[in-house]
Amino acid sequence: MGIEPYRKKRNFNKTPEPSGVVSSENDHLFVIQKHAASHLHYDFRLELNGVLLSWAVPKGPCFDPSVKRLAMHVEDHPLEYGYFEGVIPKGQYGAGNVMLWDQGIWKPLDTDPEKAYRSGHLRFELEAKKLKGRWDLVRFKDEAHWFLIKFKDKFARKLQEYDVTEEEPDSVMTNLSIDEIGEQYGKSSESNKKKLKNKHPLELSNHLSVSPFPGFVAPQLATLVDKAPEGSDWAHEIKFDGYRIIALIHNDHIHLKSRNNIDWTNDLVSVVDALKELTLSQAIFDGEVVLLDAHGKSDFQLLQNTIKANTKAPFIYYLFDILYYDQFDLRALPLLKRKAILKNILEGQEKTLRFSDHIIGEGDFLFHRACELGLEGIISKQIDSPYLSGRSKRWLKIKSLLRQEFVICGYSVPTGSRKYFRALYLGVYNEQGKLDYTGNVGTGFSASSLKDIFSRLQKILTQQNPFNKKIPGSQGVVWVQPKLVAEIEFTHWTEGGHLRHPSFKGLRLDKKPEEVLREQKIVVVAQDKKMKKEATQNAKAHSFKITHPDKVFYPEDGITKKDLLNYYECVCNYIMPFINNRPLSLLRCPENWHEVFFQRHYTDSTPKTLKAISIEAKEGKEEKEPYVYLDTKEGLFSLVQMNVLEIHPWGSLVHHIEKPDFIVFDLDPGPSVTWVGIVKAAFEIRKYLDEFKLTSFVKTTGGKGLHVVVPIEPEYNWDEVKNFTQVFAEFMAQVNPDKYTSTMAKAKRNSRIFIDFLRNQRGATAIGPYSSRARIHAPVAVPIHWDELSKEKRDTEFTIKTLPKRLASLKTDPWEDYWKIKQSLRLNSIL
Repeated sequence: MGIEPYRKKRNFNKTPEPSGVVSSENDHLFVIQKHAASHLHYDFRLELNGVLLSWAVPKGPCFDPSVKRLAMHVEDHPLEYGYFEGVIPKGQYGAGNVMLWDQGIWKPLDTDPEKAYRSGHLRFELEAKKLKGRWDLVRFKDEAHWFLIKFKDKFARKLQEYDVTEEEPDSVMTNLSIDEIGEQYGKSSESNKKKLKNKHPLELSNHLSVSPFPGFVAPQLATLVDKAPEGSDWAHEIKFDGYRIIALIHNDHIHLKSRNNIDWTNDLVSVVDALKELTLSQAIFDGEVVLLDAHGKSDFQLLQNTIKANTKAPFIYYLFDILYYDQFDLRALPLLKRKAILKNILEGQEKTLRFSDHIIGEGDFLFHRACELGLEGIISKQIDSPYLSGRSKRWLKIKSLLRQEFVICGYSVPTGSRKYFRALYLGVYNEQGKLDYTGNVGTGFSASSLKDIFSRLQKILTQQNPFNKKIPGSQGVVWVQPKLVAEIEFTHWTEGGHLRHPSFKGLRLDKKPEEVLREQKIVVVAQDKKMKKEATQNAKAHSFKITHPDKVFYPEDGITKKDLLNYYECVCNYIMPFINNRPLSLLRCPENWHEVFFQRHYTDSTPKTLKAISIEAKEGKEEKEPYVYLDTKEGLFSLVQMNVLEIHPWGSLVHHIEKPDFIVFDLDPGPSVTWVGIVKAAFEIRKYLDEFKLTSFVKTTGGKGLHVVVPIEPEYNWDEVKNFTQVFAEFMAQVNPDKYTSTMAKAKRNSRIFIDFLRNQRGATAIGPYSSRARIHAPVAVPIHWDELSKEKRDTEFTIKTLPKRLASLKTDPWEDYWKIKQSLRLNSIL
């Protein structure tokens, strides 16, 4: 249908509704808008093929599967409409108040949802604030008449017990009622518009007392975190790349102040002129002044280069808060009420002054969209929070790349054709008030910025090194007094506290050097509500402290040390039985997965949460060596602190070290062996093990093969167990010489699979179940059920990011019987 019918019905000069375009995105947006037009109804919308398919549901949705709700198919709407809440003026199509009643995503259950839609039956699941579970849209009679029906699942409820339209009547975006939306947005009529325009906060937002004008207010600051918080009690905004500005309007005088109360009024004349047009007597606004590049993105360096040279440049002042208005201090009001007042005041402003809009919930979605668009990140704010000067956890910032301010302490002389300087020496103040060296930055400069910075540096030269320590390789560095602040973008911190891949973004003349500290991300722990108890009880916020949580272990995916800790906190109940009280060989990565080394011995630097066991270097020899093992979850988490990316347990426990309690056949394919061939080999091994009356289990390795694992009673020594596995592997190779080999030499493999029995000799190990791997994309070794093993189930399917979701969806553990089985090799009857 497209959106032309939608456009033809509307005059966008008179209605605030978006005109929109057909989008190339497909994020499966779902939205319901409560619409008080001539008759109250609910507009049910699903994103498909770049538009919102739309149905008008007169009585609204119902969780009772026995109730069919009429849904009249109407014209497609643009995706932007899914974020619209406001008032359509009288005389316009659909005049009345429009509420964002529910919002989330829909998951098609049909292989081809477009085909299902055309055929008249859409099946889907909803993940939204109010509606959950499976729903069906079924056409009857003609193209326009459909039924909206709730499918019978765990979310279904009888209408007599629960009417969602009665129980949840208000907006998910603003918590306003349908009538309050008419009052707040004030567009139902010209008279109402004028009336609301002149309303005081006293009428708009509870009962407030008249307060004197406070003058400059220090801004509220956001705390850096690693991910967007979940839930509908958070509002999320785009993070702008500009200057934070507090605008003060008092008795016709306007002043623009930086976060540190530096006056920028004369530098931003166009912003001052725009504020004058509001004709307000008293107000204090909080926002960000930006300059947009050719692609419509805020560009800090462009802003910095322009601001002094052209005070009337097309600056944009994005306003996201109002602190004072016409004799009333608004800081005690909840965020959403302050923003509703602000939006009303800015009505009709779209050039220099712009309202910084938000969405409720869906922070992770907005953050990833911001990353895709190359934006700096998002700001998340508690919707009921007052305005509090200073840094707090009620406002959070999530950055696509790490970015913060650093003090310039020196520069190196240029080489080649480079002018002015080669690189800047950077630092941050530590808790003792001393400057710590954090590295150099030599990229991101333009010719003009090189010249400008150099001229500034010449005025603050010094002979003294400003850092608290001597910097290796700093001979010839020109030191400067720590008076200039630079904003730097970088990928992560090294373990030594230096920047990786830094790039200069601009000088921060609005920042005080002594306030520049290292920003530390606070981890937001919020597990998926659907996750099983076993996978969630261990995910406790800050349960184990690690240093350098932002260290990137997997640079291709941006997976950090803290991400790995979160993973092990989530799966520790699954992995612990397989690694607890066993000697371990550990694959450690000093920087990332590309650089590795093995450790198996306990040393003086080993964390105290790990333990040591003395083991004979060779069986029967008196010389012993201390091996590492663990017996607590804290021991597991300390492996992350040690930068361990792979955990390889012995096949025996510490209290019967010479008697293995499982055997493993590692299927190591030659280069021309397909995945299907590996799968067939695993089933064939299982078949032969069945003939020995041995129950086996299978796991992916996160590598290129499979492991077939057999739990056994610890009754035979290493040599006896190894002999059995060797005979078994040789038997397989003799029966199928074209498919298998029991010889390690790679020249013997090619199109064959090496059945590696050597994992079963004393001191040898295999990757532990649920252990991460030091490979690209952070794959995991995962126990699966034999019924799951197929040509579609790839070895690297699961990663530390995806496995927790799998565990949450499982009804039973694939290896549930592993610990129940008591079986003997019965070597006397076999060998």
